[in-house]
Amino acid sequence: MTQPSVNMTFDTSLIDTHNLNASFSTIESDASEADAPTTIKASTQLDVTPTPPPKPSTPVQHLPTQDAYDSWAAVYDTDGNMLQAIDDVELSTFLPEFLASVESSVAEETIQLLDLGCGTGRNTSKLLSYPYVSNPERLIEVTALDFSAGMLDVAREKLAPLRKDNVKLRISQADCFPTLGNEKASPVPAVGGLSAVDGVVSTLVLEHVPLGDYFATVASLVRKGGFALVTNMHSEMGKMSQAGFVNAEGVKVRGTSFAHTPSETVEAATKAGFEVVSLKERIMRREDVESGRVGERGLKWVGIHVWYGVLLRRL
Repeated sequence: MTQPSVNMTFDTSLIDTHNLNASFSTIESDASEADAPTTIKASTQLDVTPTPPPKPSTPVQHLPTQDAYDSWAAVYDTDGNMLQAIDDVELSTFLPEFLASVESSVAEETIQLLDLGCGTGRNTSKLLSYPYVSNPERLIEVTALDFSAGMLDVAREKLAPLRKDNVKLRISQADCFPTLGNEKASPVPAVGGLSAVDGVVSTLVLEHVPLGDYFATVASLVRKGGFALVTNMHSEMGKMSQAGFVNAEGVKVRGTSFAHTPSETVEAATKAGFEVVSLKERIMRREDVESGRVGERGLKWVGIHVWYGVLLRRL
């Protein structure tokens, strides 16, 4: 596992650069610098045109990950993030596979699910809206956890209309990975009444957490025979890029990121007591951009692995 250098420069290849509050990746100089044409004028003794000074780089603010996401919350769903778009595309098939596995493993009338690091509820909404085919009258209990109060404020407003008589939703703010700050702490988030559930979903969260701490918590939250669905930025992309956004003042904000590989993730999950049901990796394709699923800046990622997901069963 590698952690990107804090001295990396930036571009805005994850998003529509016309968006003021935009997410970004840390690969090279800003598009405003890298894409600007350079004109070289012939010099003579009588006519020498000096080279204009380079534009100053955009300021970067390094924040604790929680603070970064609190700041990002207001525009998180609207800033055109490329990786979220790819995650949505892949989850259109991967999430039903996960939920079908969970349904088939539960004999009781109630299915308990948990969205770990739910953010603004992007995928919690999918859990609430899913047609649970085994028994439409079955009770579904969904718990959504995140450490960002700002993200949860957005989630509460977004998810309120999706409540149903047979679908219960609980939203709680918590330190999702307690051992990250104290290795002797219980890996279970300190939320009253929280116990192991039938299925845990955790999407685009792993990037910010060491593997050991991450899977210690996930394993503590999944009952034996239950399932976990984990998605993340691919390490091929993560070695060049990380999650973040440009705020209203034009400052680039980022938290902590790790470039976990799929093989490292599988190894850590196995050590934590899981078996791999399926593993998927996703390359950015030209048709992703041409179809409009991803903005034009996604073209630079064509042919590169940008995403992976793993479906796990707790032993």
